[in-house]
Amino acid sequence: MPAKRDYYEVLGVSRGASEQEIKKAYRRLARKHHPDANPGDPEAEERFKELTEAYEVLSNPEARRAYDRYGHQVPRGTGRAGAGDPFGGGFQDIFEAFFGEGFGDSFFGGARRQQARRGGDVEAEVEIDLREAAFGTEREVEVDVIGVCPVCNGLGGERLRACPGCGGSGIIRTVRETLLGQIMSTQTCSTCGGSGRMVEETCENCGGGGRVSERIRRTVKIPPGIEDGMQIRLSGAGHAGDYGAGSGDMYVKVKVKEDPDLIRDRDDLVYRLKVTFAEAALGAEKPVKTLNGERKVRIEPGTQPGSTIRLKAEGMPRLRRSGRGDLKVMVDVLVPTNLTEEQRELLRRFENISGEENYNGTGGSSFFDRLRSVFR
Repeated sequence: MPAKRDYYEVLGVSRGASEQEIKKAYRRLARKHHPDANPGDPEAEERFKELTEAYEVLSNPEARRAYDRYGHQVPRGTGRAGAGDPFGGGFQDIFEAFFGEGFGDSFFGGARRQQARRGGDVEAEVEIDLREAAFGTEREVEVDVIGVCPVCNGLGGERLRACPGCGGSGIIRTVRETLLGQIMSTQTCSTCGGSGRMVEETCENCGGGGRVSERIRRTVKIPPGIEDGMQIRLSGAGHAGDYGAGSGDMYVKVKVKEDPDLIRDRDDLVYRLKVTFAEAALGAEKPVKTLNGERKVRIEPGTQPGSTIRLKAEGMPRLRRSGRGDLKVMVDVLVPTNLTEEQRELLRRFENISGEENYNGTGGSSFFDRLRSVFR
């Protein structure tokens, strides 16, 4: 049996060649020496097998490291995992480390064609106000995605034919002489990338890639009750995948603007109702802004600062659940400023005729206790 040539020499690359340089060299030589391209040359098949064997080893990082260290000879060991196994993992691990990932699968369980990759996801952002978040709305978003070429329908060209490198199967089978005898291995065909097809006339619109950049517009339905920072997924609205694989998704982040009147506290809303100290002491009716417009609330005489009036089911809808939160009306008692001398005198007179019994309406709780209750 003639001695095997150095794999780097077979591919015509240096020992420091990059993965891209190795792949480029193999593709160029594979097209040149393939038996279909040399019908009258009986040695073409052997040259093609030699090229493929060299590429399968040097294109796999683990196999390449093993080859750089040991050359064509696998180190002799016990034949099973353990101290005598320099690769540390039994027959299948030895094969995969030396001959490339997937070699063990082909020997022990059959070959697998390279799986088509799903398209990548894309992201977008929309901004809505609080009332739109409460009742739901729609927004249109525009994003740039990689889509299927409309001219060639993702095929990359016209007049497709079976790949001469693999005969349309998408995989290359080779037979090697090893310490265990002849063993068949399989690997994804590097000529066609595992698709099994070759394009005779490249599509001018996509340059043969089957994909083009495009700007798309999508309508996003925003459900009632959505919160600031949540994302909505649009299935299949992302980048196109490989031929035969699905597209990625679009994730739309929702930003809810602050409302000038209402503060959101999960499913509840908080409204700050300003009343004068006279209204708080004597009682009054005051308008309150809700999601559904204004409504009147009764301020009972003696209402204390920080007191809360709860309006049931006037808050935010509960996302993915039934019902609504409440609207908590926080009473903010305003202390007068810029008093006239007459007003000061009236207040002094009021203070002089007032006693402790006029200030016992706190209900036993402090202002901060009442304030905390608003956000519970």
